[in-house]
Amino acid sequence: TCFFVSILFSGHFVFIGQQCITTNEYDKKAKELKDGQTRINIQLQQHAIADEEYGTTLTTLMDLASRAYELFEKSKVDQKRKLINFVLSNLELKDGKLTFEVKQPFAGILKVINSSSWLG
Repeated sequence: TCFFVSILFSGHFVFIGQQCITTNEYDKKAKELKDGQTRINIQLQQHAIADEEYGTTLTTLMDLASRAYELFEKSKVDQKRKLINFVLSNLELKDGKLTFEVKQPFAGILKVINSSSWLG
C-alpha cells in the first residue's frame, strides 16, 4: 500500500513524496501514534489538574498570609510555635537579638514583595 506523505506548513499541506509500506507496518505505526496521543492527553489532563490545584493552593496561601498577624495573635502558644516553625528556621538569640531564616515559599514571596519589580 502506498501513501502520499505531506506536512502542514503555514496552513497548507506540502507534498513530500510517496511512501509504500505494508498494511501491517501502517497499522503498527498508527497504533504507536494513537498510543502517543493517549499519553499526551493523559499528561495534559494531569497538568490541567495540577494547574487548578496550584491556583487553589496559591489562593489559600495568599489568604493565610494576608491574615497571618491576626491568626498568630489569636493562636495559643503551641499553635504559635508551630506557625513559627512552619515559616522560619535557624532561630537564634544572639546578644538579645533574634536571628532567623525564612523558609520557602515565604522567602520567595518576601523577595518579590520587597523588589522594585513588584511595585511596577
